[in-house]
Amino acid sequence: AGAARIETSLKLADQLKELLGVEKFDTVVVASAMNFPDALTGSYLAAAKNAPILLTASGFEAEVNAYIAANLKEGGTVYVLGGESAVPSELLSGVSGVKRLAGDDRFGTNLAILNEVGVPRGQNILVCTAFGFADSLSASATGMPIR
Repeated sequence: AGAARIETSLKLADQLKELLGVEKFDTVVVASAMNFPDALTGSYLAAAKNAPILLTASGFEAEVNAYIAANLKEGGTVYVLGGESAVPSELLSGVSGVKRLAGDDRFGTNLAILNEVGVPRGQNILVCTAFGFADSLSASATGMPIR
């Protein structure tokens, strides 16, 4: 646990490194600490890439960016979930390897995430409301794609 959700996400990332037995990640996923939809639908991407989900917000960019610099392999990918209103580019100033997955809204971002992972046609997916987090949070533990 951390003092706040952002610090907790960094500590969880350290635990994931330990569980995976790696020194650095090939991929990290970054989502807004202020709203839940992109991070929840990004849980499938994170699982598929063996990547942590790091939360960020204005005022925490130095801490998150330092973590990325210290824990992402050279040439690694930083997936940023959501558009500029969710995670403004200035929050990732100096971070390289950024690939933004975004749509016009949370539904479009969800589709961009699922397309990036390459969810095969016909694969089972979980359908949850986009306006409350409880169902999606419970469903994310299954490791299945969420729509």
